[in-house]
Amino acid sequence: MLKSRRLWLGLAVSLVFVFLFLVTVDIGDVADALTDAKYQYLAPAVMLYFLAVFFRTLRWRYLLSPVRKIGASRLFPVVTVGYMANNLLPARLGEVARAYYLRQREGLSTSTGLATIVVERVYDGLTLLFLAAVAVPFLIFSGLVDDAGTTSAVSWAILGVVAALVFIAAITVLTLVAINPRFGAFIERLANLLPAKLRPKARELIGLFIQGLSVLREPRRHPGLFLLSLPVWLLEGSMYLMIALSFDLLDFFSPAILIIPVILLVTAASNLATSIPSSPGSVGTFEFPAAAALTLVGVGAGVAGAFALLVHVALLVPVTVLGLLYLWFEHIPLSRLIGREEGAPSTYPVADGGLVAQEREEQ
Repeated sequence: MLKSRRLWLGLAVSLVFVFLFLVTVDIGDVADALTDAKYQYLAPAVMLYFLAVFFRTLRWRYLLSPVRKIGASRLFPVVTVGYMANNLLPARLGEVARAYYLRQREGLSTSTGLATIVVERVYDGLTLLFLAAVAVPFLIFSGLVDDAGTTSAVSWAILGVVAALVFIAAITVLTLVAINPRFGAFIERLANLLPAKLRPKARELIGLFIQGLSVLREPRRHPGLFLLSLPVWLLEGSMYLMIALSFDLLDFFSPAILIIPVILLVTAASNLATSIPSSPGSVGTFEFPAAAALTLVGVGAGVAGAFALLVHVALLVPVTVLGLLYLWFEHIPLSRLIGREEGAPSTYPVADGGLVAQEREEQ
């Protein structure tokens, strides 16, 4: 693990964002804001987050339904373990761990599970961009963004457009691969670039991955995926709003209802940034964009930094503890989920520079 290029690249990315965070806030002001925070709002905030995780489970069940129908009660622990692993492993390897854990529990191919997770992540991005697109006009009309300066507002707008194009292109490519056999055949032919002994297994894994995209073959399912994604992020945004009450953020805005588009913008900015591979738990890539979005609309840097830190802790700690408890009750070490335990099936993409190592079929 320590020799992994992904690990060091992720740490480097996080260090850059941590540095940006530290130079834009005063640590003393952040400490004062954390000291004065009203922590009674933390428990209901965490409850809202777990409700969002439940809706993530319902969405994943919908994605998996063309392949196999699995109950939400069976999938919820898998989703929780996946988020726990993302908090402990670099470069979002928790996605691989979740797909492998699904295979252990339900017998579905790791490749198929990972394909549905890729679709899930793309729809997360599209939904977050939609929320930002809803929020920004309200903030501009209210004058909050104008007060931050034209250059800053234009930079955020350009970043939003670029991100939207990336996610739209991603879902377009995945849909074409799913519905058009020629695109699927082209992807499978890429296996010819691998050494001869790896080609049969690579073709098999690519075929299973394309099978996981089968939900995209029916155009009517796209609105369903979007509608299932909305409550996920609206509930997580509600969690952010609850923690905003801990810092009396409503007092920064007049009328106070402007806190809603502000929180939508913070939710979108912080979570879109965490799609960048970074250190375990997306340290830095979450805090800096969250604090920057708040300072953009006039919140003091100290309070903005404290808010970002507390929200991130509330996102990381409870789900990590619950995920570890699930593994503990099932006597499964985390190392087994990424193929690092001796005798465990290897998964992908753990090895440096490799797309697929090997996925051994369990007998």
